[in-house]
Amino acid sequence: MKVLIVEDSIFVQKMMRKLIADHFPESEIQTANNGEEGYQQYLEFKPDFITTDLLMPNLSGQEMLRMIREIDREVRIIILSADIQKVTREEVENLGISGFLNKPLTVEKANTLIQMIQVAHHAD
Repeated sequence: MKVLIVEDSIFVQKMMRKLIADHFPESEIQTANNGEEGYQQYLEFKPDFITTDLLMPNLSGQEMLRMIREIDREVRIIILSADIQKVTREEVENLGISGFLNKPLTVEKANTLIQMIQVAHHAD
């Protein structure tokens, strides 16, 4: 399983990488620091899953999601963001996501994230 983590916080990137690697040791994990890097990584890496923040410099998570959905409706995308506006959530849900979690990433939310990945992974 290939996982792309798109997150501008290096701390959160490292936490997510460890969390996913601990639960899915067979996974390949790449990281990107913003939506622009995330889109380029998506094109080159062809991940099965993407976890992304929404509020990032250069290109937001929404814009990256929109660009990916123009060419790929299958890749699973889970949003992890501090942007909790209802309008934002509805917009990304309409673009097709597998899940949405609000930051900060607590132990409970980390467990939910792992469950979301497991469910989506076994649905393939």
